[in-house]
Amino acid sequence: MREVRGSLPASAQVLTIRRAESIACQDDRDELALHDATTGEQVALFDLEELAADPDSDEFDEFDDAYVLDSEHVLVTGKVYLQGRTPEVHHWLFAAVTLQPLGRLQYPGSVSKEVTPLGDGTWLTREGGQLRHWVLA
Repeated sequence: MREVRGSLPASAQVLTIRRAESIACQDDRDELALHDATTGEQVALFDLEELAADPDSDEFDEFDDAYVLDSEHVLVTGKVYLQGRTPEVHHWLFAAVTLQPLGRLQYPGSVSKEVTPLGDGTWLTREGGQLRHWVLA
């Protein structure tokens, strides 16, 4: 099951996320995909498990969501569960057209998994009652 998470501006392409369901063999994966909205054809795909530091471990456990920031960027949120520690929220930046990862975003402090994209390449996060506005350098 894929969830539509947005569309690329000035394009007929739709961003979807598929979360691991673990109800069938070979179904334990999370995927980010781009589809042509007019034909339904998949034009790009990325297996989010490739973001894990060690794909064979269960340290990375959960991808929360995907957000279209602008026509060039997609932001993916998730949690890293490290043994004996509180889960950490991480954000990754992707090239929108190819869905290739550009890297993990480094913030000066902690951020939440909830993101509000503003459509101009900027986004909002809320952490500890504080609203923060972010922009790509």
